[in-house]
Amino acid sequence: MEDYKIFAGMKDALALVEGDRLVYANQAFKKLFRLGEEIPPLRELFDHPPQEYGLFELVANRLDGTNFEAEVIKLPYRDDVSQLLVRDVSERRATEKMWLQAERLTAMGKLAGEIAHEINNPLGGIMLYGNLLKEDLPAESPLLEYVDKIIKLATRCRIIAKALLNFGRPEDGLEEWVDVNRVLQDMFSLIADHRLFRGIDVRWELTEGLPLVQGNRSQLEQVVLNLIINAGEAMEGRGVLTLRTYASEDEMVIFEVEDTGPGIPPELVSRIFEPFFTTKTGGKGTGLGLAICHGIVKRHGGKIEVESKPGEGALFRVKLPRLHYETHE
Repeated sequence: MEDYKIFAGMKDALALVEGDRLVYANQAFKKLFRLGEEIPPLRELFDHPPQEYGLFELVANRLDGTNFEAEVIKLPYRDDVSQLLVRDVSERRATEKMWLQAERLTAMGKLAGEIAHEINNPLGGIMLYGNLLKEDLPAESPLLEYVDKIIKLATRCRIIAKALLNFGRPEDGLEEWVDVNRVLQDMFSLIADHRLFRGIDVRWELTEGLPLVQGNRSQLEQVVLNLIINAGEAMEGRGVLTLRTYASEDEMVIFEVEDTGPGIPPELVSRIFEPFFTTKTGGKGTGLGLAICHGIVKRHGGKIEVESKPGEGALFRVKLPRLHYETHE
């Protein structure tokens, strides 16, 4: 048919359908669905093929087992035959999600200023009275260790408040050389005496001679502390916590925090780094911790990953650009 010649030259994927049968498909349609010479029935390409005329957003299935988000327009053609115009909008949807994420970050940035202001003043008081108490205690007092930890933890909270203010914004000051092994050890020592960790078996798998990482120590400390506390809370004080470091062949320094808790449901894994999203119940989580960690790691040019199976715990892996020994003075 003459019409087929016109359709064949179209850049858009177009097919003619009669009921569930594809009467014709142009090359763009075949390429989009990765079809051979045989044209399958419409029900194999769409879980719910459009029955009426109009514009539809559907999940389209390729014959190789992959799928994509499709925008489908169904129009009358002649007799009982209809036109089907299909466009892959997966990339557009991804862009829309990226803009939505940016809007969330903007909203969170406004809220962060209020949060930081509200908690900075009482934290300042805690640090002030903690230092006064430290000065009044005798040098041999066993309470000095606990007072030091109160001061250190209050300091960490202030750093977290500052991170809220800077979340989603570019930040300078990534010029320190950081020993990741030392950061893991120091951060765990801050909370080792907490009741949450008294029944947890901690296993250290630190690689000796690990290359240094160029970045901001305080920010990386915050990532480590957050991941360790999350693991402890997930195990509810009982289980095995593994802290692991190593260097990869692709010039990255990696640390992992692995727990034997209940794990993360598969449908939630892709969302755990979103601002305000939390898997914790009873109002225990704000949904900010992992989002802030993700932002910090990204600013360091790294990547944070999670592996989890329900009932088998969770593993958080942070990959950071490593330092070549020859560039470190």
